[in-house]
Amino acid sequence: MADLISELEAEARARFVRWDGALWKSVVDGPALRLSEALLAQGGDLDTSRHIAETYLRLAREGIGMGYLFPERAGTENVFSLFWNRLIPTMLPALPAPNRAPALAQAWNLSENLERAPLWLRRLFHRSLRELKDLGQLEAVVTHVEALAAEEPAQRLDQVRHLTWIHLGADDKRFLPGAVHFLAPRVVCVHDRERSAAGGRDAVTYGVWLDETPLHLGPMGCKADVQPVAVSDAHLEAAAKLDARFTDVHDAAVAPHALAATLETSQYVVVLSP
Repeated sequence: MADLISELEAEARARFVRWDGALWKSVVDGPALRLSEALLAQGGDLDTSRHIAETYLRLAREGIGMGYLFPERAGTENVFSLFWNRLIPTMLPALPAPNRAPALAQAWNLSENLERAPLWLRRLFHRSLRELKDLGQLEAVVTHVEALAAEEPAQRLDQVRHLTWIHLGADDKRFLPGAVHFLAPRVVCVHDRERSAAGGRDAVTYGVWLDETPLHLGPMGCKADVQPVAVSDAHLEAAAKLDARFTDVHDAAVAPHALAATLETSQYVVVLSP
């Protein structure tokens, strides 16, 4: 494949202003090589395996040229990098040969679409796909996440309630939860009350996916100027009755199906839900 690799790189240098030759070499010598070796180890038609490896390289080249693909050493990872550096090289060869090309196409389409999606949705997919064990289950994961992201829970706060305590200090030891607001029916964004956007400094914000097991979505980069909202005393009193630690509310946001609150002296976000 040496001639093909040289040809693809030459084309990329002519097309992409910010072509990263070092990243291309690391992909060729790393995940692309692992994929090729794994495909060969599976046996089957050599031309078909070569075609899959070539398609992987062509898409990796596009990902590098468009800034989608990060090096494994970067310390950060998006969905595209997760697929091309880790999931595809290890999982694609395990699929039946007819399913490999469609899986590659699906991984590319999802990764490219997410580059234009809200940050919380990108993070939600990334965290969910990190648990993927089989590329054959990719479509099911996508369908599940899309449904959860779009649907508002059917239960309402006037039904049975419970409190969930979510420790954001685990993400950032300095984080002091302040303003909180909903980004989506199941996603809240929490702003650090000290490190805000005021004074020209970037806001420090973290997202949380509200589920039976809350999922930390990491930094949100949110610049919203969050204004306090009126919250029913009945909801706050209901939370306090469930747990005596629920006192001295700093800020709260409410939706028909959930209330999220930050407290004056806590690194926890507290969620009241059915």
